[in-house]
Amino acid sequence: MTYLDEQDETQILLRDSAQDFLEQEHRMERLQGLYEGCPVVDRALWEGMASQGWLALRLPESLGGSALAPVHATILAEQLGRHAVPEPLVACAVMPAVMASRLQGAAGWEQVAQGLVDGTLVTTLAWQENARVVDPAMVATVAERLSDGTYRLRGRKIGVVCASFADSFLVTAKLDEEMTLWLMPRDHAGVTLTETLATDGASVAVAELSDVSLPGEALLARGEDVTAALATAIDEATLLTAWQLVGLATGALDLTLEYQRTRVQFGQHIGSFQSMQHLSVDVRVQQALARAACQSALQRYAEAPGSPTARAAISAAKARASDAALLAGRFGVQAHGAIGFAAEAAIGCYLKAALRWAAFLGNGSHHRRQHALHAGEHEHDHEPH
Repeated sequence: MTYLDEQDETQILLRDSAQDFLEQEHRMERLQGLYEGCPVVDRALWEGMASQGWLALRLPESLGGSALAPVHATILAEQLGRHAVPEPLVACAVMPAVMASRLQGAAGWEQVAQGLVDGTLVTTLAWQENARVVDPAMVATVAERLSDGTYRLRGRKIGVVCASFADSFLVTAKLDEEMTLWLMPRDHAGVTLTETLATDGASVAVAELSDVSLPGEALLARGEDVTAALATAIDEATLLTAWQLVGLATGALDLTLEYQRTRVQFGQHIGSFQSMQHLSVDVRVQQALARAACQSALQRYAEAPGSPTARAAISAAKARASDAALLAGRFGVQAHGAIGFAAEAAIGCYLKAALRWAAFLGNGSHHRRQHALHAGEHEHDHEPH
């Protein structure tokens, strides 16, 4: 599967409608709250995204979604990046939708799905416990069945995206050494959040679970299927974040080139300076390499999700896209001069977003190591026996 088939009406309509919606509903000015230390995610915009069908795009039809392919999600991710939109589509819509598609059955999934359809309930994942390990199987949080049929959870989760923006958490825990997944209200007794404002205007939190009591119906799934579903969600989220970074690099460079065409210094537009032209070319080259890597990763993921080949390609894409977005953001701030550091300049928001998204689900260094690991697995699988 190639990215953005110009003959595919659904893909073209999705791209064009996303551009129109974001140009009308998303205002860069709201991101200035970043400089005041305030979260800038907007519930009204989130519900507007739901009305466009974006949140339920990867949700199965049996749960009310449109069940579109990963390529359609990448189109949205790139457009969100182009506009530096901080709303957590990947973390709080795509990841829950992918898990729901793999684990549907329990009644609780209907609640999660309805929130994706109408935007009135936001669900985020609480699964990671080690900042250096992006491994869904590494879980120390424990669930214990009590004599009255209820359950008690104890543990600590890190990197919970937009915890205060969300209404509920999908929490992983071990029950009798078996992986389980739970639906938990954000403000449930025993849940303590320590939240930090992220550089893109969203937030990340540490969630302490201290004797959290849950009824049996809060258990959504158990067994190896939970680990497999979470691994798939992480793979797809990493791929989409890479595409979001490509969009971010494109938006930052477009903004910078426009500034160079209007800013005059020493009687000339600064875009005419040879040094600026060379730097612009460097950014565009890295952007092209990142896009090519993302296209390859999308194709590999579509052909064989979960395979070492697909995971190696996704890691390569994430590393490339992270580097390209950071380069575009830093060049943009440099090219804007002193105004690039001011709240009034949109380019600073692009750099801040690049810092956040490049780190999400593993930075460039992490994914270069992962690429080498998965590439080695692929070679081993094809060795003659």
